[in-house]
Amino acid sequence: MNMVLSSTRFTPRPALTGLLGWQEPLATRIRHRHALPGLVANRLLNVELGLYLLAELLPFAPPQALPDLLNKQGVVYRQRPVWSPRQHRALIQAQTLLAPYRDRAAWFKALDKYATLPQELRTFAVNGRGGWNPEISSYVLRDRLSLFQRALA
Repeated sequence: MNMVLSSTRFTPRPALTGLLGWQEPLATRIRHRHALPGLVANRLLNVELGLYLLAELLPFAPPQALPDLLNKQGVVYRQRPVWSPRQHRALIQAQTLLAPYRDRAAWFKALDKYATLPQELRTFAVNGRGGWNPEISSYVLRDRLSLFQRALA
């Protein structure tokens, strides 16, 4: 009986650890630098990863199109350009990392909360034409884009 108990040890799966930790230590730095409560920095980076994915794969699509992209459906997805193998891999990785945003309501709620964050925190502009936030420093922009590229590689 002792043999059975000792052979059933819990070990964390490396894939799960990677899914939960792609944004650290940047989320911690953002949290401390701007005195953000709880998981706001993590959610900020999740939304920005979704917006980055849209900018990479469907640059003319509105921010609201992310659920259609993740679910591989909708007009925006059907009219997509021809993607490289790297872009296909990015979508597959994003489907895993951003799984909660396959639900339209969850994504729209996250976008609304993102729009209420201070301008200096946001890499993307979600109102109007979208695109990069002109108020963000080039250092912060490079730091976040590098993180998003690594997460989707």
